[in-house]
Amino acid sequence: MPENPDIILRNGIVYDGTGAPPVKADLAIANGRVTKLESRIAGKGAKEIDAEGQWVMPGFIDLHTHYDAEVEVLPGLEESVRHGVTTVIMGNCSLSVALGTEEELLGIFCRVESLPRELLAKWLGGRVTWKSVKEYYDHLDTLPLGPNVGSFLGHSNVRAKVMGLDRSLKVPKAHKDEIKKMRAIVREALDAGYLGLSIDMLPWHRMDGDPYRGVSVPSQQAHPSEYAALADVVRERERVLQAAPNAVMKTSVARLVAMSTGILRKPLKTTIIAAMDVKTNRGIYKLATNMAKFANEFLNADIRWQALADPFLNFCDGVHTPLFEEFPTGVAAISSEPEKRRKMFRDPAYRKQFRKEWESRKDRVFHRNLSDMFVVSAPDASLAGKSFAKIAKEKGKEPLECFLDLLAEHDAELRWKTVVSNDREAPRRYVLGHEYTFPGFNDAGAHNRNMAFHDGGLKMLQQVQAHPDTMPLEKAIWKLTKGMADWLGIETGSIRPGDVADVAIVNPEKLKTGLGDPVEYKDPNLGGLMRMVKRSEGVVTNVLVGGKVAFEK
Repeated sequence: MPENPDIILRNGIVYDGTGAPPVKADLAIANGRVTKLESRIAGKGAKEIDAEGQWVMPGFIDLHTHYDAEVEVLPGLEESVRHGVTTVIMGNCSLSVALGTEEELLGIFCRVESLPRELLAKWLGGRVTWKSVKEYYDHLDTLPLGPNVGSFLGHSNVRAKVMGLDRSLKVPKAHKDEIKKMRAIVREALDAGYLGLSIDMLPWHRMDGDPYRGVSVPSQQAHPSEYAALADVVRERERVLQAAPNAVMKTSVARLVAMSTGILRKPLKTTIIAAMDVKTNRGIYKLATNMAKFANEFLNADIRWQALADPFLNFCDGVHTPLFEEFPTGVAAISSEPEKRRKMFRDPAYRKQFRKEWESRKDRVFHRNLSDMFVVSAPDASLAGKSFAKIAKEKGKEPLECFLDLLAEHDAELRWKTVVSNDREAPRRYVLGHEYTFPGFNDAGAHNRNMAFHDGGLKMLQQVQAHPDTMPLEKAIWKLTKGMADWLGIETGSIRPGDVADVAIVNPEKLKTGLGDPVEYKDPNLGGLMRMVKRSEGVVTNVLVGGKVAFEK
């Protein structure tokens, strides 16, 4: 070891990420790697960090992000790094920027990112110079990244590249030669270092821009045999399939389980979003985790459900919310311009159809309970903080009629919120602690005006700290770091001598009470546009990526 390390972290309570109990120790770092972990390291580092009384651990891996567009202009990704994240995984839900023209990428990403088309056009304008999946990965190496970045290859992009966007959105069964070309692109990506392939069966991700506005993205149009053909390439290379099943079609989960099984073949590593305690089906989280346990232990599958550490709180601007993507009249409203939308909400025929779909009990995730939907802000300030049911009672109106009237009057200026799932602590901790889940589904970079789960790793540790029966703290840290890294096949996640120095330092006292609710932040990096973020002042004191300080106090 050099006589003067670059950094020495002193007196920390060190969790090395392997699941071992913590030790009080010093940690020395030089040339980007951990060089010593000892009770007392002699000498002095070029930089000394006092970690007395604090947890020193590997930086978190955020398994599910949509930073693909943002990383081009804000490569520091500070909204994640400030919460202890040192590795982000992009290219989820079949969406990546690895393939496609600028116009195609805008169509695929605008509605998901919840950012204006003009802004995303500015972000990507003139930057899409890569022509292949390998060239894109080479391009990522040229960016001044804050955290480490890994990516899945998006199936929607592959399908559009091979079939053409129009055909990829209209034709479920690709030709044999098209499947062959898709498989070749997936192989090229895996050779270039991609973590695997992402597919999407959930119709809530939709295209923006004419003539495809409101159409579900290409991956959702594919025949199941196409998923299986591409998944077999991932299986051959022992990489990972990331999948979003259709939440209202249980057969889609069965298909994923069948693809993952390893009877007379290799198992396929499959990570699925997401095992949650859904208000419309309180037993689904148990069904999901039990299914994974059975498949993994009896069918030689390799499934890991992703688990969210927070209540699934969504903020909505009128109809602009992923929740309204669940039913046709909601999709039509989102896809319309403001004036047309106001007319729709005043039209008796539209209102009748909207009510029919809203009140239908068939196959839904969004609870649509007006007593459980609360106004955040509106031109009429007296509405703030009240549920739509309460507002209707005060106005002497039928609740849904009142809601539609408010949408017609205020449109996107009517900002409201609701918790869709994960509202009960005990089921949430059950899922987080399950042997076949990884913390994930934070969705950082997606739905920027609708949600904020950037601090998902901290939220998990906070709950384990308060309820040790959930799992040992060292196991929770292992899940967030080394356990996930080994399963994904990436070199990070532990802080033993020789390891890459991706490190987060957490103040355990501050952690107990220091994690805040989502806040509306007018981000100067977004031209002053608002997005939802989290703040955890004082909880994370230092973050190092590759032995360099990325965040400090």
